[in-house]
Amino acid sequence: MAQNTAPIFTVTPDIGIALLTSAVNTDYTMTTGTSSSLFTAGASGSYISKIRFKPSGSTSATVIRVFLNNGQATTTATNNSLYGEISLPAITLSATLAQNDFEIPMNIALPANWRLFATQGTALGGGLYVTTIAGDY
Repeated sequence: MAQNTAPIFTVTPDIGIALLTSAVNTDYTMTTGTSSSLFTAGASGSYISKIRFKPSGSTSATVIRVFLNNGQATTTATNNSLYGEISLPAITLSATLAQNDFEIPMNIALPANWRLFATQGTALGGGLYVTTIAGDY
């Protein structure tokens, strides 16, 4: 299928869904430890608008790090790039109060088959829902 060229727009919406739980990783290169796959770009590449985090239960304070990966092994440091990070406070879920939404704005185009991963600095307990808002070219 021919891509839009002036300006380029995505052809198909694509939403990535993940759940971060208790796997801690304090490595700033993502070459060791556990990471969670958030999104894989389509065959013609993808545009990533943002990543949203929402608690799925009461959680500890932590930092979430988002990495770009060139589609190759995550165990090689030059295949990964720490794109952004966000600090999340300790969260206690409530039946009467809405929980905050946390977002990392991305606004980047990913080449075909590139991937997004996330790591967390401390165990979350209840976990986080992660939604990647994107579109494929």
